[in-house]
Parts: sequence; structure tokens; C-alpha cells
Amino acid sequence: MTDPLDVARHLAVPGRRCGLVTDFDGVLAPIVDDPAASALLAGAAEVLTSLAGRLDVVALLSGRPVGFLAERAGLPGLLLLGSYGIESWEDGRARALPAVEAWRPAVAQASERLHAAFDDAAGIHVEDKGLAVAVHWRRAPDQAAAQSLTTAVVDELASTLGLHREPGKLVQELRAPLQEDKGTALRRVVADHGLQHVAYAGDDRGDLPAFAAVQELGGHALVVHSPEVAPEVAAVPGAVFESPAAFLDWLRTLDGLLSERG
Repeated sequence: MTDPLDVARHLAVPGRRCGLVTDFDGVLAPIVDDPAASALLAGAAEVLTSLAGRLDVVALLSGRPVGFLAERAGLPGLLLLGSYGIESWEDGRARALPAVEAWRPAVAQASERLHAAFDDAAGIHVEDKGLAVAVHWRRAPDQAAAQSLTTAVVDELASTLGLHREPGKLVQELRAPLQEDKGTALRRVVADHGLQHVAYAGDDRGDLPAFAAVQELGGHALVVHSPEVAPEVAAVPGAVFESPAAFLDWLRTLDGLLSERG
């Protein structure tokens, strides 16, 4: 296990291009029953804005649509990357990688089928994400039964439509089957900005490629735990935080070290 303070000190070394890339839900925002109600923790916007002015890059890299990130965390200096990195927010609008456009009809068909299957199901919610569609069962009275039911439909759609299935915390998602994930997105950020050191913060299975990439790049994994943390995520070597609130405290520590650096 890595000491979080040591990571902060590495990012505050003078004369080195450093960046911080972080997920949104479960890291900067607590997981909530209603995905539409997700919001930054109180005080997070201020410290992220400050860090964006001190580090070479501060980026949000989320499975959420980039438009959602712009609405909830469109802060000065922040780089916003949505849909696992295939979308970016540039000049006030969302821009997607060209290869994803061909998969919009399949995602739309999957969304239609999921709504037809689950709109009347107790506690199951279908979330349209533009370039992806997710089905949540956090509010289901019997979560195990809801998981089994949704998995059968999602697996069938993934097979027939050729979409990629992405599991998460009481949610699974269908998206374009591109060789793109948070790991490839993180590598692009590092290359595009010439970073010499980077840390990545995440909390779920979709973050595993980014954790692997940041370690291969010689950086640090920042792992935010929760009662629902997947075993694969809990096993990631790195600095561990017991909650988004604990991670926010670390961000304040990092900001303080950077301010001392001048």
C-alpha cells in the first residue's frame, strides 16, 4: 500500500510536468440511488479549480457523458473526458472520436430494448448516455434477482448488437466495442500534455485499465473504496481512500503542498 502523502509529494516536485486524472462518481461525488442526482462533494469544485491552476493537467475521466461532466463540473482549467474517454468537451460542445459514430444506431436499439424490458420493473432504471446505455438496479427490492434479470437481457443485446458490456456497482452498460477505455484515454492525456508524472483516481471495474496504465507509466493509482468495492479493485496496489470525503481531504493536502511550492 502506498502512503497518500508520498503521492502528493511526488506531484508537488518542482520542475516536473505533473497531472492528476480522476473519475467522477464514487471518487469526487458519492454514489447515490438516482444517477441523475450525482453531484460534487461540497468544497470539491474549489479545490479542483485551485489544482487546475497549479498542476499541468487536472482531468475528469468518467463513464458519464461529457455533457454531464460539463454541467456538474465545468470548472476553469479542467479537462473533461466522458464515455470512458471517447468524448471530450471542447469550445463548449461535446466531441467524440470518429470511430464511435458508426455505433450510435446499435446503442439506440439497445436503449429501446432495455426501456421496453425494464421501464415497468420495480427499482430498475435505464440511463441513456448518448454513446452508451446503462441499466441500474440499486433501488431494486431484490438486488440479486434484478442483477440476474438485467444480465440476461444485457448479455443477449451485447451478443446480437455487437456492443461491449461494461459492469459496475449495481449497474451494467452497453457501449461501442472499440479498443478504447480509460487506460487508452489516460495514455493520450499523458502523451498530449508531455506529463512526466501522473496519478489516477478511481473506484470501480471501469477504472482497472487506467490503474494498469498509470502503473505502467510509473505513476500512482489512487483507489477509493466503498462498501461495494469489487475484489479486483480492492486488490489494486496504490494509495487507498476509504471514501470520497477522504479523497477530498487528500486533494486539499495536495493543493497545500503545491501552494507552498509556489
